[in-house]
Order: sequence, then C-alpha cells, then structure tokens
Amino acid sequence: MSALRVEQSSRLRRTRSAASFPCTTWPELRERQSALLKDWLRSDASERQWQTLLDAAGPDRLDLADELRDLLLHAGVLQTKEHFSRGQWLVERVRWSDVPALQQVAGLRTAAERESSRSAITAQLQMLAQDTPWLESAARHCLDARVGDNVRTARLELLHALHGWHQQQRFGLWRDFALHARGTTKSITPTEWKWLEAHVPLESLGIARFAPMLWLAGELTLHTSHGDISVAAAGMCGLPTRLFSQSDLHAQNAPAHYWLIENRASFERQATHAPERTCLIWLPGRPCTSWCEAVQALLAIAPAPARISCDPDPAGVEIALTAGALWQQAGQTWTAFRMQREDWERAPAIALTADDVQWLDRLQARDDLPRELQRLCADLRDTGRKAEQEAWL
Repeated sequence: MSALRVEQSSRLRRTRSAASFPCTTWPELRERQSALLKDWLRSDASERQWQTLLDAAGPDRLDLADELRDLLLHAGVLQTKEHFSRGQWLVERVRWSDVPALQQVAGLRTAAERESSRSAITAQLQMLAQDTPWLESAARHCLDARVGDNVRTARLELLHALHGWHQQQRFGLWRDFALHARGTTKSITPTEWKWLEAHVPLESLGIARFAPMLWLAGELTLHTSHGDISVAAAGMCGLPTRLFSQSDLHAQNAPAHYWLIENRASFERQATHAPERTCLIWLPGRPCTSWCEAVQALLAIAPAPARISCDPDPAGVEIALTAGALWQQAGQTWTAFRMQREDWERAPAIALTADDVQWLDRLQARDDLPRELQRLCADLRDTGRKAEQEAWL
C-alpha cells in the first residue's frame, strides 16, 4: 500500500494524501465499490464534505464507505482533510484528484460531455421545430421547459420516434406506438403520454388511445349482420373503423351528399341541423390509414359527392386534398366548402408564420390544386392571415 504523507496546517487540522497524489493509475474496484463511487461522483465538485458522501452511501454502506475512502486515499485518488477531536483524527472533507477522469472510470459522463450532449439535443430540437410544423409545439416546449437532461433526452427520443412513425405512414393504438418507440408496449410513462397529448396531434398521426372511430351525423342507415344502425336516429355517432371492413355491410337510406368538417366543435354544431339527405363526417386533422380505409368502404356501398370544410390555412388545404383524394379514387367529385374569403375574413385574425408562407409556396406549385383552393391560397397570401372555422361554422 502506498505511503501517506501528512500536511499539518495547524495543531488540530491536517491533510493526508498518498505520495502518488494525483493518481495516474486507477485501482480496480469490486462491484459494490464501483457502485458507491458512481454515487459519489454524480456531483462535479472537486471537494466534498465527508458527511455528504456518507449520506449518499446510506446506513447500509457506511463500512463500505470507510473501506472505499481508505482504498482511494492510498491509491492517490483523493486527499482527506481531517481535524483532531476527542483523541482521534476525523475526516472532514475529501478532495478528488481528477473528477472528469474519475467519472469516466466510473462510467459517468463528465461535465464537458454533458454540455456537448446538451448542445446536440438543443440543435436537434431546433431543427425539428423548424422543419416539422406538427412537432413544433413539442420541440419548443422541450427547449423552454425547466426539465432535467434525462427528461429532455427521453422526450427528444419520442419526437424522433413520432417522425419515423409518420414517415412510415403507420397507424395503431398507444401501445403500438410505445412498441415502435421503445420496444415494449408499456415503455411510455403516463407523464410522457400527458405531455405528448398536450403538444402533438396524436390521433391525426394515426396513434389512437382507443379503437379508431369514424364519426357520422345526418342521414345514413347501415345494415349489419347484428342489425341496423341509423345515424339520423342517434343524431351523431362514432363507429369503429373496423366495422366498415365487414363483407356483409351495406347502406340503406344512402345520402345524396357527404359533408366533411375538420373542426370537431363545428362538426357537432352542424350535426344538430344537418342539411337534408346529407351525411356529415368528422375529418380528423391528419386522418390515419384505418379512417381512410373506412371512408373508402363507405363510399363503395354508398357513393356520393362531397363538400369538404377545413380551416382556411395551409394545413387545412393539405387536409382537404388528402380527404378529397378518397373521393377521386372512388370516382366521385368533391369541392372545398365554406372556406372562401367571405366566410373567414371577419373571423379573428391569426397571422401567417414563415413556415405557413413556405407551405403555401409548395401548395401553389402543385398541379392538382383545385381552382377554389388555388384562390384560397392566394387570398391567404394576400391578407397575410389565416383563421379557424369554429368562428363561423
């Protein structure tokens, strides 16, 4: 064991260290010793109160703490600052020889490594906020919220998983996304789900908490093997999308028109006095695959043209095009409805963002943009504002 040297600063105080201090060769530690050293080195401070380290060890590891301190002292890993009391020298403080090197030995990240990781995470969040509009709220909250590095890292991981889920055009329940994101169905905590719900349009991304539903109102009667379903009698009803995959499903009292409404409050308001021979459909912001397949099945048994009402903004134009494509595939016509400038110009103003303007550029460059949506994009650009249809529909 290395010889110790003593620097006596006064009659009642001294500093002890090995001749090899600071250490150049780290000692091999047993598993329990390594675990305790890791607990001690979670702070970047080069000097700690010995009582603080004892508290970190806890009552079950006090003997281990003394053993580890003496081992590290003789190896030159630390110095002890002691005072004399009641006939004995007592350790008062511990000074580490090289905290970053020790942290690496213990398998911990150094302060510099944590700062580098923090900067990388910030850059990734800023990129997501800039390049992915539907993740902007979540990314900005991650940047602004006072949360620890581990929480911020875990949330960034979820946002990357959402981005991949969307790119792969996947759909499913919460447990399916948890399996995609982290490998097990219960790996996302209730707190994380609450955060995701507050900042991300989960259902629009095809991530449903419960079985996906197709919400209908107005005139339509469906005949199933278990009986008839009258939408008019219910006033408004949500049907599981899997219902529309049944081979024996057919329509009675089919509508002459469909009216798709994006805003849920507007849908429910119009459901109370739906136009004659019209079936209303709630159009979720980004309809998932099972919703689209249910609508396609409905059009196969009850074909009719559609009017589509979305928010007058770039996202609303995109949503209308997505829904309208289902009618085109079924050989039916569709038109944007109640999205004209005279409908929304008196609604509360919401200024277009830089991302909105870029989105309009992409939309106006499309060859398949219907005339009424071309006019809407031009009006949005002309006024520099957008609106939410709940204000007038």
